[in-house]
Amino acid sequence: MSLFSGTQKNILVSGGAFFLLFLAAMIFFFDEGRARINCIIFFPQSAREGLTGEPRRIYRQESAEEDLGLLVREMILGPMDIRNTNMFPQNTRLRSVFIRDAVAYLDFSPEIIFFDNRTRLSFDELLAAVHRTVLFNFRELSGLVITIDGQIPGAVSFLRNGG
Repeated sequence: MSLFSGTQKNILVSGGAFFLLFLAAMIFFFDEGRARINCIIFFPQSAREGLTGEPRRIYRQESAEEDLGLLVREMILGPMDIRNTNMFPQNTRLRSVFIRDAVAYLDFSPEIIFFDNRTRLSFDELLAAVHRTVLFNFRELSGLVITIDGQIPGAVSFLRNGG
């Protein structure tokens, strides 16, 4: 004797199929339904001098500033290809990102200047790699300003005279 009648079995099978179809649609919507950006991140090669481009696909965010922030955070995380090496010192953080009049502004934490044995680039080479990656992937930008803890590297700090 069956626990369910023929009609009840049909309803259960139809309901199960509908649930699986709904679940598949939700997975597609939340994952593959999001647009991705094809980017190139430039990392130093471990065996040779110079930088090499490493392709990445990142999810498009709600604004160009958020897209840029995600790209730079991917740079900080480091390369996926074992032939490339990380260029950022450990614990470096991107503090803020904004774009005004086609110029991007990136502010990094002070850890960016404390190099360790993981990094092969000089500080100037690191900044050049960030410039190259950002301006290559965001061609609508006309410039990039990098600051560290709100200060432009190498610039004389503003000092207020006590008068």
